[in-house]
Amino acid sequence: MKKKAIARIAVLATLSLLAIPSVASARPWGGQGFNDLGPAYLSLDAKNGKVKVKNVQLIMACTDAEDGTESSRAFYGRFLNYRALRLNKFDIEFTALAGGRIGLVHLKGILRSNGTGAARAEVIATATGDMGQVVERCQGAARIQLRRGPN
Repeated sequence: MKKKAIARIAVLATLSLLAIPSVASARPWGGQGFNDLGPAYLSLDAKNGKVKVKNVQLIMACTDAEDGTESSRAFYGRFLNYRALRLNKFDIEFTALAGGRIGLVHLKGILRSNGTGAARAEVIATATGDMGQVVERCQGAARIQLRRGPN
């Protein structure tokens, strides 16, 4: 009788472990936010205590280096190398080329165990001319609310 009870418990424990999603599978995270110029988006993948940036987009304020005129430009960046989370927090800095501008992207945020999170995205970018001179300076920042997606 005891052996049957132990066997049932072992079977139930095995089945319950099979129902849990694999720890190694990447979990998508994403969200949107705004700055004073428009929307911002961030898409991440997290697995095994690491995170990578699938996509970050935001609108930047730009100033022409020659005449000082101001404009707004979109920026898109991605960083497909995984970086370690520390206490569910991430701090990632990388460079990306978008629309003829090279930008330094800084992302800082948290991915909470309840499936919510937040991030701050900052971009400083420059456009250069044919001779290598800076023709435009841009910067933008946005706070983005994140949610964990399905597997």
